[in-house]
Amino acid sequence: AVRHPLSMTRPKQKGECCGPNGCGDDAASLAVINSEKCQPKKCKEECMRKCPIVRNGQHCIDINFVEASATIAEELCIGCGICATQCPFQAIKVVRIPRALESDVTHRFGINGFKLHRLPIPRPGQCLGLLGANGTGKSTALQILA
Repeated sequence: AVRHPLSMTRPKQKGECCGPNGCGDDAASLAVINSEKCQPKKCKEECMRKCPIVRNGQHCIDINFVEASATIAEELCIGCGICATQCPFQAIKVVRIPRALESDVTHRFGINGFKLHRLPIPRPGQCLGLLGANGTGKSTALQILA
């Protein structure tokens, strides 16, 4: 029998997900859709059919065939990752988000879009570098500061 990939991982201990000052127990997992990769007209709605929240009768994942994209309801998503493993186009990614930063949202690109929490503070005479994966808001932060 094949085990679900997420069932093979042990729960993270405090500080493991983001380092010693990381989110630890104060973090939540959330599934996020990359609308450029999502192709609902070419798939069999695997994400929606396998989602435990949808299977319990709630509309956690909605597919819009007119706009050719899906939307995940953040307030219902439990971050289990089943939708991400079932998506044939790898359009869904589960991310850990710190709950404590909910009130410090500086910028947001719509529903299921990334959130920019706080801004870096440039200091006179010092160099400031922004590091991170693509799509984490580095360019957006610089545009806001400019």
